[in-house]
Amino acid sequence: MTTFEALEHLLEAAKADPQRLLQQTVCYDRWFSWTISVSWGYAVQVFGNHVFLPDVIRAQQTFGPWKRGNPLAESFSFDTAEQHRDLCRRPTVFFFDKADSDEVGIKSSYRRRTREICSLDVASSPRKLDEVIVWSNKLDLDTKQSLME
Repeated sequence: MTTFEALEHLLEAAKADPQRLLQQTVCYDRWFSWTISVSWGYAVQVFGNHVFLPDVIRAQQTFGPWKRGNPLAESFSFDTAEQHRDLCRRPTVFFFDKADSDEVGIKSSYRRRTREICSLDVASSPRKLDEVIVWSNKLDLDTKQSLME
């Protein structure tokens, strides 16, 4: 996907619910003991266990310094979480696919792009999912309320 196509894809989510775009919501599933992080219009991360909220909302470090060995080169001006070296211990990531809206609400779907083969996955592993569907009401912020805060 080119940069232009990626921007068009992001704007598709913005057409469905512009005020919720890139808003992050975290919830916990008691049945499977999962932690689910939804960055609306971008991605859904499903952790196979309960993770503390501060650890979930930190951005994953998906980049590295160009020059290795220099301690200042590895200092970033924002807080990032290092990804686990073992792919099977990372959260399962589903990327935004499409969004449909009607008078009831918004249905957005997120799909996996890669498949990790993990021999230790249990039956309730989020890696067994291919798609995550998120239902939400359209976010309608009151402009006056937003300006007063």
